[in-house]
Amino acid sequence: MSGGGWRSTDVEPRLDHREARALFLALADEQLPAPQEQAVRSHLDGCEECRQGWDRYARTVERVRSVEREKAPPALASLVASRVRRQRRFGLKGLHLAHAQHRFPVEILIPLLLAAAVGAFLLMSS
Repeated sequence: MSGGGWRSTDVEPRLDHREARALFLALADEQLPAPQEQAVRSHLDGCEECRQGWDRYARTVERVRSVEREKAPPALASLVASRVRRQRRFGLKGLHLAHAQHRFPVEILIPLLLAAAVGAFLLMSS
């Protein structure tokens, strides 16, 4: 039986691998309700693959938490804030226009490559 719904019954819900792994973040943050936490821990007790995955995940979370936090320079913070405001003002259209300035359309590239190939062929054959 899959633990899709969490009903308060006497039977402990059983999790599959995907469900257990999906709860790793909440387990690491200690935000799981007791029945769900017990279900994840029970799965980890019986599943070597998920237990190894949890060990790697927990070590990674601890390493990230131990890194000293840095504050962004004020210039960077204001630059990011202004770009966010601009994106909100223009919405998706503005985002598309911003990317269009730095993008080379494929429709132009193919004829240019063909022209270059024909030109190279004509130069070599003459």
